[in-house]
Amino acid sequence: MDPEFGLMAPQRRDQLTFDAFCETHERAWLATARASRLSDEQALAVVDTVRDQLWEDWQLLLREPVPAASAWRVLKDRIAQADLAAAAARGEHGPPEPWRAAIGAVVDRMHLTVGSAPDLQGVHEAIRSLPERQQDVVMLRFALDLPEETVADYLDSTVATVRSHARHARTRLGEKLGRRNA
Repeated sequence: MDPEFGLMAPQRRDQLTFDAFCETHERAWLATARASRLSDEQALAVVDTVRDQLWEDWQLLLREPVPAASAWRVLKDRIAQADLAAAAARGEHGPPEPWRAAIGAVVDRMHLTVGSAPDLQGVHEAIRSLPERQQDVVMLRFALDLPEETVADYLDSTVATVRSHARHARTRLGEKLGRRNA
């Protein structure tokens, strides 16, 4: 037994492994939640909920071929639930500032041509109309600027597939935005 934490040695090892896993991924989880039109407070609550759920299922998660991909699915489910609640509470008020920053990052990193700040809503709608995997790649690769290898891990995919999704997403966004994007 570890007297400092009151845990048995295997439990302490699990806690340390879990903490390291979360530390590795929480920045991306929080940025994703913030970019999904949630306020900072709501985004932090989502990440806390994800941590709680992952800890409850930690032993099962460790048996998954790619634990980061399983955690990403949990995060997306929790964000979707929180986004529905936030949209209902928000009414017609504008989206939070982190959302605008994430969309701006996508526009810059994907080299999309957008006329002005109000067009960011159109970019957001265009992104949400993409197939799910392309949305994921746009969020992870371009909004969060994660390396392709990390994105591939989150999506339980390959780097080549991530590149393909990015290429198709860029083409579709250009078509949906009705602009010629270089």
